[in-house]
This record gives sequence, structure tokens and C-alpha cells, in this order.
Amino acid sequence: MMKYIDVLISLMPILSALLSCGLGILVFIKNPRHPANLSFGLGMLTLTFIEGGNAIFVMSGDEAWSILGKRVSITGEAFLPSAWFLFSLTFARANYKEIISRWKPILAVLYLISISFIFLIKSPDFAILQYGLEDNSILMIGTIGRYFYIFIILGMIINLIHLENTLRFSSGSRRQQIKYVIAGVGAIFAFQIYLSSKTLLFSYLDNSYIPVTSAVILISCSIVLFNVIRQHLFDVDIFISRYVIYNSLTVLIVGAYLLTAGLVAQGIKLAGGSFEKFWGGLFTFTAILIIVFALLSTRLKRKVQHFISAHFYRHKYEFKDKWMETIEKIGTKKEYSQVQRELVDLISETMGAREVYLWIYEPVFHRYHLAASTVTTSVPLHIKEEQTFISYIKRNQSSFLINEIPEDENIITQEIAPMIMASKAVLCTPLIVGKEELIGFILQGPDISGEPYTIDDFDLLRAIANHAASRLKNIRLTQDILAAKEAETFHQVSSFFIHDLKNLVSTLSLLVQNAEEHISNPLFQADAKKTLRDTVSKMNSMISNLSFLSRGLKLSQSPVNVNTIIEETLSTLNGQISSRIEKQLETIPSILADSEQLRKVFLNLLFNAMEASNPGGEILIQTISNNCDVVLSVVDKGCGMSQEFIQSSLFRPFKTTKSKGLGIGLFQCKKIVEAHKGRIEVESEVGKGSIFRVVLPV
Repeated sequence: MMKYIDVLISLMPILSALLSCGLGILVFIKNPRHPANLSFGLGMLTLTFIEGGNAIFVMSGDEAWSILGKRVSITGEAFLPSAWFLFSLTFARANYKEIISRWKPILAVLYLISISFIFLIKSPDFAILQYGLEDNSILMIGTIGRYFYIFIILGMIINLIHLENTLRFSSGSRRQQIKYVIAGVGAIFAFQIYLSSKTLLFSYLDNSYIPVTSAVILISCSIVLFNVIRQHLFDVDIFISRYVIYNSLTVLIVGAYLLTAGLVAQGIKLAGGSFEKFWGGLFTFTAILIIVFALLSTRLKRKVQHFISAHFYRHKYEFKDKWMETIEKIGTKKEYSQVQRELVDLISETMGAREVYLWIYEPVFHRYHLAASTVTTSVPLHIKEEQTFISYIKRNQSSFLINEIPEDENIITQEIAPMIMASKAVLCTPLIVGKEELIGFILQGPDISGEPYTIDDFDLLRAIANHAASRLKNIRLTQDILAAKEAETFHQVSSFFIHDLKNLVSTLSLLVQNAEEHISNPLFQADAKKTLRDTVSKMNSMISNLSFLSRGLKLSQSPVNVNTIIEETLSTLNGQISSRIEKQLETIPSILADSEQLRKVFLNLLFNAMEASNPGGEILIQTISNNCDVVLSVVDKGCGMSQEFIQSSLFRPFKTTKSKGLGIGLFQCKKIVEAHKGRIEVESEVGKGSIFRVVLPV
């Protein structure tokens, strides 16, 4: 029997090397471009070298192979701090690119030190193999070897600190995804600290610990492999505060361990005692692993919290700290889904409830749907608004225990009972806005410590729920406002389009009216063809530019003369307007402008003047050069406008005095003129007419 055990122990380094290599490849191929996956693969490669070298050492039959095996193993150890340092920085970190940039010099130094030790392995000051001893297992270390293992200890401590920070800043389901990986990898780091400190204390490398090292790596890699298969490893994003390193527990724990290990080792050495190395080392590792899992136990942590709160504090929670945490996690989020996710995680972590479910009201379907949860179960996704359970929540308006619902009210119907059982819910908290609007509710399972919920839990839940409800309502209202603005923008763009189309239709309408009298006139026919051709061209241009209008006004500028624009526009109308046109066009300089857009401005002002005037009334079109400006004036003697209308409504969209107007023309004119760095001025008096001046810079 002992023979088979010895064979199994001798094969353990090979099994450990194969598992390390396979696990590294498995994680690496999942996402080769992510630094966490790459560094994990490199870290596992270092373990493969360590165990591969140990396998050569154990199975070798001569000194040359033994020395080769130890050098391969030490090569793997040399890269432990540097390879795993990148992993500890990037694993589960959302801002890993920023972190890598900040720590890049340290990473380079670690790799440089690792490579330096590789070149010093053959030095007599590093280590000397004492071949020929009774158990053929002692490797004496020299001065360089001491510095080497100090480097290993410091590197492993730094890596443990970073992994601890990652774990401390995770919560809820995210912690469940990463804690076993950190436990497995962290256990390897801790055991390396143990071996390195032992080597420093006794000045030799005890090779009889090779089977223990293999067992540790096999157990730890199995834990990580289990988590890789079970969870979406390396897909979790956590942000870590840079200041948390100042109060890390890792330094305290490792320091206490090194002090204790030194005292125990010296005590054993002075007493002349000895113990069986394999089982003693494995027992030590197992005890450390049990302690690590106990520290990671959420249930144990919750029980300790209850004990401390009950015996040392008046209240169960530090309400000020919890309120600030609530504001930080919920009040700063702008996305609906982010608030929902943070809310269930916050309640799960704060209340110690593994099962937390959030239902949100869907107004369109008149039902509540499951928006977020901490666990995945067969809980129904929708609850109808007319359920008596929902009515009871609305009436109660505060947190209540499910088992305290009066049985005679028939609240837990056949539709609700399966949901309560599947969710393991014991407590319900409504999300109330105002006094009546129930925008959602939270169901949560029991406290994992087994303790009942108290009045402190109810008070804190009410504060968190009220804040979350207000935040969710504000986000929804903001989304509604944005949607309304988008609809308004679309309406505004379409109004621009319709208004321009209306002007073109007016041109065609005048053409049709005059055609009844002048259709046989060849000159009229030629002008009519030109008018139709120009109108169709403008319509096509409007259609092609509709998407361009929705993005805002863009000018296609070139040197133009305003007098030319006026003459061409009047020519297209073919004299087919009901008012008499009088022109006073002075010699003016050309300006840099978009002729098509200015044509729209003139056409709008002309049609407005015509509609404000009586049939046959006079409209004066005037241009002058004034200093560095060109001024176009359109004067009518029509109905005019009041000063109140000019100040409050003129140039504003959807404001008009016309029964069939859209109220968009002058608003569009103002936008076009302002895009040319110009301005529109107006003078008007009720019953006496109006003057519109377009002032454009030269």
C-alpha cells in the first residue's frame, strides 16, 4: 500500500504541471487579447515550469538531471511575481487600461529583476546542490538565493494586496463570480510565501516539500477550473479605489504569519523536534485554505456583523454611511438599468439577502415585470396590475413580511403563490413616488445569517426604496422629455419642409389662375414652362435636403448679388401676384452667401407682404448699401402688427396671425439670416403696414 502511495506522490508534479498548463490554455483562448487572460496564461506557465522542473528532479537518477530540474523549477519561480502581477492588476478590473498605464514602470522592473535572476541561477552564490546526502533532497542557498526569495515574498505580497482590493470592492453576484478564483490563486501565493520564508529561515530549500507544492497547486487549480466552468470568468468589471491599499489587511496577515512562522520554526529547531514533512505541510496548507474560505463566507461575515451590532452598538446599521453609499451607488447613475442593478446589489449586500428581485411597472401593458435580480430562478417575469397582491402593496405603502399577510384577505392567489415560493421571498418593499404611484416593488429572501429582520432593516429599506423610486421616476421623466423634444424637432423639421412646399404650391396656384386667361399666349407658355421647371427642381432639392435639414442649417456660400436674387425670384413668379410691385434697387456690392437660402427669405417676406395687403395693394422692394452692410427692405401697407405680437410671438415657431398659416416662415427666415451673420429688423403699426429689413454683412 505504501508503495502505491509513493508512486502517486512521485507522479503528483506531472499531474500538477499538466493541470496548470491546460487551465492556462483554456483561459487564454477564451479572450487572448485581454490582459487578464494573457497574464493568467503566463502565470499558469510559471507553475507549469515549477512543477515540470520538480518532476524532473523527483524522477531523475543522477546529479546532472537533478540540477537541470531545479533550474527549470527556479526559472518558473523567478517569473512568479512579474507574471502574476499583471493578472492581479487587470483581473475583473473595468479600468484595466488606465491601471496598466500607471503601473507599467513597476511591471517592467519586475520582469527585469526576474530575468536577472535567471542569468544568476548557475552562480555558486545562488544555490549549491548537496548531492549525496541521505535523502538526496537538500539545496543550500547563498547570498543571491536569499535576495531571490525575498523578491518572491515581496512580489507575492503585492499580488495578494491587489487581489484583496478586487475582492473587497466587489459585491453581490459579482463577488460570487470571482471569489473562488481569488481564493485559488491567492492560496498559491500564500503557500509560496510560506515556502520562501521557510527557505530564508533555514538557509536551504527543502525538496521534500515538492509533493506538498504539487498537492497545493492541484487543489488550487481545481478550484479555479471549477469557477471557470461555472461562471463567466474574466467578464466581471469592478472599479477599485487607489486609496484602499493604505488599509489593506494583506500586509497585516502576512506580517503576522511571517512572525509566527519564524517563532515556531526557531522553537522547533532549538527543541530539536521534527515532524513528517509532507503531511505536516499539507495540513498547514489545508488549514490556511479553510481560514481563507471562512473569511470569504458571506454567512459567517453576516453572523459576525449581527453579533457586533447586537452587543456593541445601539443600531444595527450606520445609517449615515449607508445613506451616503445609497446616494453614491444610485443617485449618480443615469441609466435605468444601472439603477436597477445597483439597487438589488445594494440591498443584497446590506441586508444579507441572497435572493433579491426587483419588479418595475410597465404602463403600456398594465403589469409589473422582473427588471433585475441577484439570482436566476424560475420566477415569473410578469405580474398583472389587477392582482390582489399588488393592491395590498399599494394599500400598505411600506415594507411588510410575507408571512404576516392576513390569510382571510386572500392576497396570495394561485398566480402569486408560485412566485413567492420560487423567489423564497419573506419581505416585500414597495417603490412609492408621492403617495399613490407604485412604480415597482422589491421581494427579498431571508437573511443568510438566519436572523429575523428588525425595525432597523425596515427603516433602512424605506429610505433606500424612496430614494431609488425617486431616481427611477426622474430618469423615466427625463427620457419622456427627451422623447418629446425629439418629436418636437421632427415636427419642426417637417414644418420647415411643409412651409417651403406651401410657397411652391402658391407659385403653381398663381400659374394655374393666370393660365385660364393667357394660355394661348406663346410668351406666357414659355414663362409657364420655365416656372414649372424651376418649381420641380426646387421640390427635388427640398426632398434631397430633408435629412440635411434635420441635422441643422448648412450653407453653400458663393459670391452673389441680392439684386440678382430679387430679379430672378420675381421673374419666376411671372408677374402672377395680386399686388403691385415697386422696385428701388440701388447698386450694391456682392456678398458671400447661399443664394438658394436667401431666395427663400425674399420669397417668404414677399408672400407675407402680399397676404397682409389688400388685392391690388402696393409692395415696395428696396435695396441699399449702408456702410459695410447690404440692406433688403420689403414694405407693405397692409394690416400691420401690434407691438405686443412683435415682442412676444414674431419670429417664434408655430406663432402666426394667419388662419391657414403654420407660423414657421419668419422663424425660418431668421435662422437663415443669422446663419449668414446678419439680422432681421421690423417696423409695424396696426392698420398702416409693415417694413421688414434684412441686413447682411458684405
